[in-house]
Amino acid sequence: MNRLILLLALLTAPALAEPTLTLSPVRGGVYLVEDGFYAAENSAVYVGRDHVTVVGATWTPQTAALLVGEIRKVTILPVTEVINTNYHPDRAGGNAYFKSIGAMIVSTRTTRNLMVRDWDKAVAWTRSGLPAYPALSAVLPDTVYPGDFSLQDGKVKALYLGPSHTQDGIFVWFPDEKILYGNCILKEKLGNLDFADVAEYPNTLRKLKALNLPIATVIAGHYAPLHGPDLIDRYLALLEAMPKD
Repeated sequence: MNRLILLLALLTAPALAEPTLTLSPVRGGVYLVEDGFYAAENSAVYVGRDHVTVVGATWTPQTAALLVGEIRKVTILPVTEVINTNYHPDRAGGNAYFKSIGAMIVSTRTTRNLMVRDWDKAVAWTRSGLPAYPALSAVLPDTVYPGDFSLQDGKVKALYLGPSHTQDGIFVWFPDEKILYGNCILKEKLGNLDFADVAEYPNTLRKLKALNLPIATVIAGHYAPLHGPDLIDRYLALLEAMPKD
């Protein structure tokens, strides 16, 4: 059923539009990436004092190269690290390109383990609904953390709060800008739940709320990108309204 929903969403998207990838400022060092290739996804870029962190590797090496081209329009600082926010192709498909330019791929240990075990399954699932998506091989993270981690001297904080859209998905918090990157976990529609832990998903969102982060803006992983902090409650309500087996 979720695959059917995905296909219907693609079929009802604006017809024949050429796919694009754009980079636009949000606040402070945070930039929004809107990747219109395959199924549209949103990721983020943080421009720090001396280097750039990419949050979500985009779909493929080709889209990753397009993103670096957009980054070059706003800064000459090197892209030195890329966070795989989960193990799926929309968050890790561009790894090969980023490695080719010397960037370090970073993730939780769970994400790396899932890529080792289930990357080919995730690609096959993606290609079943998006046949144009290439049959990419896994390119694994270089550096892994057991759980939460910080980059850019604490200005980029990765938070793992439990299973949700996938078993490994993380949030990324930009404290100076008060921006939360919601990854595939937060969006305005339920979206794909084929890989989700629907029992734990609401608990994970409640843990996020319990942190009492002073969130001003949420970047959603899919659909409309920019929201207020109420997106958390809105998505929680969608989960709680799902029929119970």
